[in-house]
Amino acid sequence: MLKKTDRVLVVVPARMASSRYPGKPLVFILGLPMVEHVRRRALLAKGVDEVLVATCDLEIKKVVESFGGKAVMTSDKHERCTERVAEAAQKFSGGIVVNVQGDEPLLSPKHIETTLQPFQYPEVSAVSLLSPIRTEEDRNSPGVVKAVCRTNGDMLFYTRSPIPHYIVSAKTQVYRETGIRAFRSDILQKYAKLAETQFEKAEAVDMLRMLEHGLPVRSAVVEETTSGVDYLRDVAPTEEKMRKDPCQQALLKQYL
Repeated sequence: MLKKTDRVLVVVPARMASSRYPGKPLVFILGLPMVEHVRRRALLAKGVDEVLVATCDLEIKKVVESFGGKAVMTSDKHERCTERVAEAAQKFSGGIVVNVQGDEPLLSPKHIETTLQPFQYPEVSAVSLLSPIRTEEDRNSPGVVKAVCRTNGDMLFYTRSPIPHYIVSAKTQVYRETGIRAFRSDILQKYAKLAETQFEKAEAVDMLRMLEHGLPVRSAVVEETTSGVDYLRDVAPTEEKMRKDPCQQALLKQYL
């Protein structure tokens, strides 16, 4: 359990510019903008005190506020979404900040709750939510960030490459990064002040900055494979799952 004094802020970074799907935070999915699905689902997670959308686009801010949500304008210069989250959370101190991607409309509130669990241990300063890689397609896809852990559960490395390279047959556990990560507020602000690192830049993976600077990241694992909306073609399957999956239907009933 978290300490009663540990307030939890969820920040949802969202921006209109996207190389794969420009404008996707505001695409309508079953009658709601995608970012609004994410915001409302984050509010359903136990232990969450506040949800804030962080954006550099006034259009997104106005839409979120029109639905009664909270949004804050951030710089349009950020290369990493974690930097945007850090800026949005500058005035939030003494608690936990959770970064939830704005293109995850199928988000399960339980995944946020799982990400928060390791903070019951005072030595944990950051957590990365993972799920097992189950297919060769995911293992080989550069769009899937792979993660491996130390024996104590701390993160060892992240990469977009297929790993490991099998010289001999061996049982190995490789995970995918879900995009949900959390920080103690002071560590998040420290992250934002650290210099960008070589592997972070090469792989375009935010959390490599933590590891390269020697800051530990604890893993938390869920069995479900998370999925986001990366392209226009992902919208229809997302709506289909929301309509037909019993768990998704139950979530929709809580906030629509």
